[in-house]
Amino acid sequence: MANRVPDYEPRFLSAVRSFWEVRGDQAKRQRLGGRLDAGTRGEVTGGQHLNQVALLIADVFADAGIVPSDSSRLLPGYYRASKNWDVVVTHKGAIVAIIELKSQVGSFGNNFNNRTEEMIGQSLDLWRATREHLLGEVLPWFGYLMLLESREQSREIRENPKTAYPLDPEFQDTSYLDRYQIAFKRLRLEGDMNAVCLVTSDREQDFVSYPDQTMTFTAFATAIHGRVADVLAQLGK
Repeated sequence: MANRVPDYEPRFLSAVRSFWEVRGDQAKRQRLGGRLDAGTRGEVTGGQHLNQVALLIADVFADAGIVPSDSSRLLPGYYRASKNWDVVVTHKGAIVAIIELKSQVGSFGNNFNNRTEEMIGQSLDLWRATREHLLGEVLPWFGYLMLLESREQSREIRENPKTAYPLDPEFQDTSYLDRYQIAFKRLRLEGDMNAVCLVTSDREQDFVSYPDQTMTFTAFATAIHGRVADVLAQLGK
């Protein structure tokens, strides 16, 4: 019988809380230093705001049976020379997992398409590099975690754009949150991503919420445990 996956949700909530705290601290430091980036950019240009989420993911891998090492997160690409991924886990020289961590706070209209194009491009480049044997002989596993600010602008139904040809009916009467969910479902369905966590959170309230129960952190962690079990079965401990 498979080992029971621990309940990571309390620790994930704590990691999300840290995300908001770090963003606020970075903006405060920039104000005190006399430099403030436009909009909310001052909260993220210092980096490190999803560090606690990355550390939790590392612990999930350790619990599953593979302790992440300090191996390089810089991997070769196909359409670009290289990319520095957020989390890269290896075992016996093989890539166990590649995970990207992203967030969007405010500026939903400006940034939604950019984020979507980015995640599509990342997955395309990764799988093309895999096809060309640039990432080793063991098929990589690609996970994606997106933290979206929960506010009216991300949840409200958007006016349907006037397109040259009819809009895909699934995008009719949807919010930005709905559109992220659709994109991630399709990326996973097409095999472009192996696991997804889509979480919303409010900086003023201590909570996380999931629009899709197949994209919770628990589901994400369960998929990680399954991936580790597969790799250990192939390569041994």
